[in-house]
Amino acid sequence: SIGINAEYGQGAIDSVAGLKEFLSLPVCSKDEKKAALGGAFGEAGVDPLISNMIETMIDNKRSNHISGVVGAFNTIMAAQRGEVPCTVTSAQPLSDEHLESLKGALGKFLKSNEKLLLDTATDESLIGGMVVEIGDKRVDMSTATKIKKLKSALSLPL
Repeated sequence: SIGINAEYGQGAIDSVAGLKEFLSLPVCSKDEKKAALGGAFGEAGVDPLISNMIETMIDNKRSNHISGVVGAFNTIMAAQRGEVPCTVTSAQPLSDEHLESLKGALGKFLKSNEKLLLDTATDESLIGGMVVEIGDKRVDMSTATKIKKLKSALSLPL
């Protein structure tokens, strides 16, 4: 499918060190950029339709937008498949037990035809708690934010 091939295309661009930067260089010719992408896409097995679109972007001097266009296309395709991206950032890595509990709680917010794509990250600056980003919503339950709000409230004049 085209959507899966676009993901491979993005993966191919991301996997080759310096390729994103190379594509945005104005001193490189269109043919050099096409040749570099052709090699990366050939190894990844990217659909010719995706390759043609990207070559057209290079021809029209839009190569600095390739990553953004492919990323936006992948987002649209994920939405079409009912995939809901969710990122949970916590101060400490979550245990398997906490992850399962979190998946269950977040799953209650999804429609029956939607699938949760959970990604986790750690950020020690949160001190405790977590930040949950699901779809276009963001809930910050971190200790650092609570301290910041409390500090702000205490600094207000009476």
